[in-house]
Amino acid sequence: MKMLSVLVCCVLLAVVRCEVQYQHPEEWDLWKTEHGKSYESQREELERHLVWLSNREYINAHNANSDIFGFTLSMNHFGDISDTEFREHYLTYEPVGQHNSSKVFDPTPYSSTLPEYVDWRTMRAVTPVKRQGQCGSSYAFATTGAIEGAWALANGVLQPLSEQNIIDCSVVYGNHGCKGGNMYNSYQYIVANDGIDTANAYGYIEQQSYCKYTTGGLGAEITGFIQIASGNEQDLQTAVAYVGPIATAVDASSSAFRYYSGGVYSSIRCSRTKMNHAVLVTGFGTYNGADYYLVKNSWSKGWGVGGYIMMSRNSYNQCGISTDASYPSL
Repeated sequence: MKMLSVLVCCVLLAVVRCEVQYQHPEEWDLWKTEHGKSYESQREELERHLVWLSNREYINAHNANSDIFGFTLSMNHFGDISDTEFREHYLTYEPVGQHNSSKVFDPTPYSSTLPEYVDWRTMRAVTPVKRQGQCGSSYAFATTGAIEGAWALANGVLQPLSEQNIIDCSVVYGNHGCKGGNMYNSYQYIVANDGIDTANAYGYIEQQSYCKYTTGGLGAEITGFIQIASGNEQDLQTAVAYVGPIATAVDASSSAFRYYSGGVYSSIRCSRTKMNHAVLVTGFGTYNGADYYLVKNSWSKGWGVGGYIMMSRNSYNQCGISTDASYPSL
């Protein structure tokens, strides 16, 4: 009945003034304060509140059965965003597929025995979690993450690199700024450009602008990139174990992924071929008997577990995690 009264009020708002009574008002106000949310009108706040209520109900229903699912959810800064808005702003990755111009990872020089646990953060090969904001630029964050790791392992210097450099300057190589792209096009640009700027020299502004690359801000150089054989999860794990952080893409369209907060994420509804979000695989292990990949996201430290998600490993390439994986060559 409360939901109905809010809906009726929302309809009548255009013709009469009514006193709106939000459901869970204290929780709603705390959430708005925590995430810096404000709205231009009462109508907009009502609409956002209804979306928030729906997402809250979904999260609570999932968590009531979290022992079955094996992972938990929690409300985060996406709480008032509709599915359509989320797809438009965040699920913009464009799958690559194999390219004749790229090398394919050869696992034969490496041990066929995988370690039980890998975490490249402990080897100072992973920069702190970043936030892409409402810019469809996950491809740029995955690209910089892979280069940051490779550069740190080769040169002993962990330096945050500029996603904005990629967003602004790789358009001529096929990317679309804040409307999506992929790592392949980003690598191609960086090779042709003879490098990429540091994050300090070329700061992130959450929107596309004109290219402002300068050689004085150079942070790293690459000679090309290497792809993991598409769909080969064994090769992906070998590369993660012995090469370093690996850029890849996954199907992140599920609301469960959006509100993930702990445990090993697993979904039988994930596509292995329709990836829409780029991430960085920084390690792997086993948690409560479930094998996982340790995946760095670009949705801030407030998402997931400090910005990370444990995604199901050895589950037949679940969510397409090994379909479009790559790393740079220096």
